[in-house]
Amino acid sequence: MELPSPTHTALATTPQRAYWLIAGFVLVAIALRWPLLDRSVWFDEACMSSQRVGNWEQLLATIYVDIHPPLYITFMHLWNGLFGDSALSMRLPPLLAGLGSIPLMFWAGRSLVGDTGALWGALLLTLSPVHIWYSVEARLYAPMVFSTLLMVGTFDRIATGRPSRTGLWWTVHLINLAVMLALHYYLAVYVVLFAVLAPIVAGGFTKAARRLMLAHGIGILLLAAFVLAKRELGEFETSQDYMRAMTPAELYEFVFGWCWTAHTLIAARFGLDDLAAWSQQAIGIVLLASSLWHIAHTRKLYPLGPLVPVMLLAIPGLLLVAAAFGFDRTYIERSCLTSLPFVFLLAGAGLTALPRRLYLPISGGLLLFATASLIAFFRHYDKDWTVYKPNSDWRSAAAYLGAEIQAGGSGRPVFTATPNARPLAYYDVRIQDVKNLRAPMAPEEIGRKVRNRLGDWFGDYAERTFRVVSAHNDRLLQGAALRVYQAAADPAQLDLPARMRDDVCYFVRDEWHIPADQDPTNRLLVHPRITVLEKKQFEGMTVHKVRIAK
Repeated sequence: MELPSPTHTALATTPQRAYWLIAGFVLVAIALRWPLLDRSVWFDEACMSSQRVGNWEQLLATIYVDIHPPLYITFMHLWNGLFGDSALSMRLPPLLAGLGSIPLMFWAGRSLVGDTGALWGALLLTLSPVHIWYSVEARLYAPMVFSTLLMVGTFDRIATGRPSRTGLWWTVHLINLAVMLALHYYLAVYVVLFAVLAPIVAGGFTKAARRLMLAHGIGILLLAAFVLAKRELGEFETSQDYMRAMTPAELYEFVFGWCWTAHTLIAARFGLDDLAAWSQQAIGIVLLASSLWHIAHTRKLYPLGPLVPVMLLAIPGLLLVAAAFGFDRTYIERSCLTSLPFVFLLAGAGLTALPRRLYLPISGGLLLFATASLIAFFRHYDKDWTVYKPNSDWRSAAAYLGAEIQAGGSGRPVFTATPNARPLAYYDVRIQDVKNLRAPMAPEEIGRKVRNRLGDWFGDYAERTFRVVSAHNDRLLQGAALRVYQAAADPAQLDLPARMRDDVCYFVRDEWHIPADQDPTNRLLVHPRITVLEKKQFEGMTVHKVRIAK
């Protein structure tokens, strides 16, 4: 990659070699992501399977209680109906979104930081353990990144009046606007941001600026109406127990730690962890300072350059403000994943601004850390905390319990402290988690609540829908060979007389969800009434077959 010449402009024709480089990046990205597609499905992914959104009534019931807007689970309902809900099938949409984000990174970024900076950004996204992880997880996070980059690119072309195909960009922008608002609530931050920026970027309240403001404003109003309806008819979550507060320290760690190495170097434990972390963060800080200098001094060449740090900080900044007002469980790294490409665009801009004597050593150091992070990631992602906690091997645990069913174990209870053991049912329908089959409210209660707000027709329909779901869940439970219950620390609290067929049952421990000293199954195992008959150790999972004396 060469430094931009003074004659380079954001509007110049892209060199043919850039397209070849992007194509090469995509091929590398496929090679890096493909090995992870066969990971065991974990419970967030299992929630995207047909067992939860397989029919219309289940879909409506899920939309009623889900923490996210309805688009992605609705899409998965349709996708599973066409292609099935195998792990590969469910992970294919985020994989395609992740791969598509690499050329989008260059397409959207070149008018912000130039061709060279955008190419560096695309390369770093290709090699990012964070992006690799979420490109092969059957959830909405990779599509969020794709949609955000697409909005940046279409907004740029519409607001600046550059496109020759204005109608096409408007169509893409409006469709993507609707997608973002229906995909994740945090993406509304960008919708509001671009409405505010429209007249600034357009140089006044031009026709394009007014239309952008109107479209974005209508979108926000529709989202607000949906949120209000969800609050009135059900529940609208504003926090979750697994989340935490965004603080300045968390923001620093997110930008200079997690986004760059995803904690992979720490997981490697090679003896120079602190030095490696400090060196990597030092490079990140140097590139940040260099990029801000570059953006400030190339405003005429790249007038939208300041958008890069603004996009990086948009959602984290909102969460900082939310924490200041007492909303202290609104942040987890993946909730800010859309900041990731802008971290790398800033790095690309910073590299292009470096003096030649620093360009080679710093860019070389950057690639060295990227390579080291990748090596550590592939060595540790399945057994240590890196991007996120590993996917425990639910597939093997379900296979063992399935073999126990075949061997005559049908009717025995399974106890686990894991709040959601849905992957067991995903891999073997004969194993059902009792907690997952309980409706949040009785159908009559839901019907009454909806009836009071929207009238008899909607209330009756809601009640019928949840009756269908309840009947479906009852059939699953009645047909289950093994039923999964929540564990307690004492056998007397397990309601054994009602649940035990004989004196044998199973304890399932997901080692990555609850700390060992807090898991009641560990206390059960040393109880004098309990004898361990068999222990099966899988990656991140332990299944004990035990006898409980009367």
